[in-house]
Amino acid sequence: MSSRTVLQASVRSLVGVVALAVGAGVIVAATVLPLPSLSETPAGRTVTPVALDQQRACPGSLLQLAGDSGASATTVTAVGSANTVTGAGDGATPTSATLAGADGASSSPLSVTAKASGTTVPQVAASQSESVAGADLRGFAAAPCAEPTSSTWLVGGSTDTGRTTLIVLVNPSDVNSTVDLTVAGENGKVDGPGLQGIVVAPRSQKVVPLSGFSTGLASPVVHVTSRGGQITATLQVGVVRTLEPGGADIVSASAAPAKEVVVPGIVIRDGSAVQQKAGDDGYADLKSVLRAYVPGTKNAQISVQLSTADGTGSTFTDTIEAGQVSDVSLDGLADGVYTATVKSSQPVVAGARTSSIASDGGIDLAWVGSAPAIHGSTLFTVAPGGVTKVALANPTGNAITATLQAVDSRGRASSRTITIGSGASKLATVSSGDTLTLTHADGLRAALTYSAAGQLAGYAIVSPQAVSTPVTVYP
Repeated sequence: MSSRTVLQASVRSLVGVVALAVGAGVIVAATVLPLPSLSETPAGRTVTPVALDQQRACPGSLLQLAGDSGASATTVTAVGSANTVTGAGDGATPTSATLAGADGASSSPLSVTAKASGTTVPQVAASQSESVAGADLRGFAAAPCAEPTSSTWLVGGSTDTGRTTLIVLVNPSDVNSTVDLTVAGENGKVDGPGLQGIVVAPRSQKVVPLSGFSTGLASPVVHVTSRGGQITATLQVGVVRTLEPGGADIVSASAAPAKEVVVPGIVIRDGSAVQQKAGDDGYADLKSVLRAYVPGTKNAQISVQLSTADGTGSTFTDTIEAGQVSDVSLDGLADGVYTATVKSSQPVVAGARTSSIASDGGIDLAWVGSAPAIHGSTLFTVAPGGVTKVALANPTGNAITATLQAVDSRGRASSRTITIGSGASKLATVSSGDTLTLTHADGLRAALTYSAAGQLAGYAIVSPQAVSTPVTVYP
């Protein structure tokens, strides 16, 4: 090979090596160096929902079935009138409007509203109480004016002989509400016509006797669901033994099914008199009971801890059959205010019934439901009654120091702090006419109790539903 040929080959080899090196460099640079790109950041826009007026609905006066008793009675009449206390926060002034009573009755259910101002969602609260002493209905009843919702669990009542349970539905909205009822008892689910598609007209009350679906029902639980306008639902219960009235009450909502439910504010009083009278024929339902219902398909093993603010109480276990309602006896408890903490292997709903006997022989009963966890700032009012107390229970693992602020009927304000240890409970005496705010109480369960000889009532205190917060919307 000539020297010229060797030189040309060498040059070609060198050029090839250089080309390979340049190519490799380009590849490396492409993986390391940022490449130019075209991009556009989406234009986000923060949208603040319009603040809505806050509304509560009161069930109104106690009611009686007109004419015949039992399933054949289809109309109701009002008995007396309820005493209502309203309150609002954030500088708002509550306004009340009377809604149409069921069947034209003068029961005067109320819609209580606090108007929103700008972006401020005001708090509003109301409650009612009533004492009656008629030939067919005697007792004391108290209830919160509840926030309308699409789902309510009601634990209480009976349709046994002499026992009346009315399902009271109030629609404070401006549109029809269509209501479906699911009823369970000691023998399982109740089936029958009329349970579905009950129409409640706008700004009105409708009353449905539970006996229209099942008589002889000793232990009912009712789940109320609605479509269209949201509603409030309660049970009104009354007892007549032979010709003697034996108590009246309004059953307010219980917390939704859960594996741990807490029933605060179970008032036991006149224990020895109640125990003695309960042995008479027809008086067995004077006994204190915890009513529990498992809406699922598996049996539940439950553990129930009963305790008072001073730490006394007891613990027991039981089995609750799936789909059936059980009344678990609470006999033998000393007088006091108890909290029942129910831990279950399956979601359960619960409530408790107690009774009182006055020296003149007057009898009353009270149902109190399980309470949901308190969150945020919770406003409530105290309607007139006997000795009224707030029962606070702490099922969490840490001590909680809550603040209870009160404004009385004259506008005088006061405040106190209450520390509740883990697993403990406390009582705070409050006054009729007060508007109270409970803060720093997240996780607590609370109830308002009324207690006097022959006059009992109680119900869970419920925090307002969460309001909408600002959101960022992207195209």
